[in-house]
Amino acid sequence: MKRWLFLAVASFLQAAEPLPLVELPKGQTFLVFQPHHDDHTTDYGMGGLIARLVDEGWKGWFLRASNDEKDGAASYGVNDQVNLRESQAAGKVLGMEGVYSMSWRNDYMDSIPLLELREQLIVLIRKHRPDVVLGHDPWAHYDRNPDHRKVARALAEATWMSGLANVHPEHVALGLRPHRVPVLFLKARWDYGRGHEANVAVSLTAEQVRRKAIAYQTHRNVYASPAMGASICKQLEAEGLTATELDGLSDGDAAVRIEEWYMDWISRKVGAANGAKYAEIYYRVAEFDHLPGLKSYLEKSQLKK
Repeated sequence: MKRWLFLAVASFLQAAEPLPLVELPKGQTFLVFQPHHDDHTTDYGMGGLIARLVDEGWKGWFLRASNDEKDGAASYGVNDQVNLRESQAAGKVLGMEGVYSMSWRNDYMDSIPLLELREQLIVLIRKHRPDVVLGHDPWAHYDRNPDHRKVARALAEATWMSGLANVHPEHVALGLRPHRVPVLFLKARWDYGRGHEANVAVSLTAEQVRRKAIAYQTHRNVYASPAMGASICKQLEAEGLTATELDGLSDGDAAVRIEEWYMDWISRKVGAANGAKYAEIYYRVAEFDHLPGLKSYLEKSQLKK
């Protein structure tokens, strides 16, 4: 599976046209809305951007909408608790302030009221008043993961509706004033489906990629398992190949090293395709993108809120 994914990603990147390297917007607070414990560290984006935001002085929080009960080989209850702890540990590696866990049932989120999930996101937006929100792209069609689709749609609606005073006016009594999110950075998987069209690349430093790689393999319940390390080492041996950096390592330590190599590799591949040493790509949506003249004026004037 890992080898197939390498080939699929490499093919995608070679076919894509270079994207503009975007500067981060002005701000100080960001939120990451994702369905699963590992979605803020995956190979197709966010870990590096989170690390860069933190390095540039931003504060961020991560929302895990599902309980991830099916993500791992243990029982539902054990998977839930282990995955929560690992998401918290990964967040600390990236420098995030904390993790919210909504604990909606993994893969059963289609049955929950969209309105309820959307309000939970609106509450967090009005509480933290983010300048940027990160999440899955709700306009990337054909995502086969139902939780991705559910949370992405709630994100799209909440980031707009949180700024409307007549939406949940009862929040005012809690001290939560309306707040419309000005900028979104959205991602989607490359290795299945069609429809995601990234429009910007975000350059990263080697240190940011290093933290991204550590955060990724911190999810030991689903990544970097000893079984994976043993399998890849066995495959290398069968093909007459050697990796001296793996000599003497346990299967678990070999798996960790391999996952960190993978994250470094994919960050380099995305960077090389877009004019940087390391990069991630996103569909960036800004509040005034649909008004080019106003957007250009604001950028040149650098008006402040």
